[in-house]
Amino acid sequence: MSDFAEIPLDLPLFEGVPPEKVPHVLKCLNATIATFESKERILAQGEKGKYARYLLSGNAFILSNDYWGNRSILGEYKPGFVIAAEQFFALDYASPADVVADEPCTLLQFNLEKKVEAKPCCMVHVNRIRSNLACIAMKMNADLIGKLSVVSNRTTREKVLAYLSEQARLNGSTVFDIPYSRQELADALYVERSALSHELSKLKQDGLISYARGHFELHCVL
Repeated sequence: MSDFAEIPLDLPLFEGVPPEKVPHVLKCLNATIATFESKERILAQGEKGKYARYLLSGNAFILSNDYWGNRSILGEYKPGFVIAAEQFFALDYASPADVVADEPCTLLQFNLEKKVEAKPCCMVHVNRIRSNLACIAMKMNADLIGKLSVVSNRTTREKVLAYLSEQARLNGSTVFDIPYSRQELADALYVERSALSHELSKLKQDGLISYARGHFELHCVL
């Protein structure tokens, strides 16, 4: 599908591009709109994607499975994130992990196997989108560093406290909802689900947190 009428024109991807120019620039970049259902794979491990994709709506996980079938959630794509941004810059990298839709996703994808054909007057806007993509990718790297600071903790308790503290910071509140089920949170923190559930119960008993499913509140214990 290549109808761009429903795409918001105030996305960070289009920053600096005149709104009336966006549809034409997208055509120059061989852009189309793609949809994926929940649990559908967007990008396979080892695949050299021909597309760079901008996530318009939905949520996707970066998943790794070892030889024995153990799953880890390496990261998360949210609206405004770019999947396989390196392809936009002709960096021929194979995907190190699967990217799977956690819920129905809509993506703006750029077919990079086709030559970009744009008039000189349009190339300035094409290059601005490239620059915007690079900025988005840099912000995503900062998020990855934040995740590493969480999972690098040694104990389950330390990982849980670090994760919840980071979520409170990101939400600007000690009351927030997390995007994971219990199993998904265990996979994201690289711990066993039983160990995670046990630690959450202990933290609740200690008065440090209260929670119901994915809704959490942090408490200051003096």
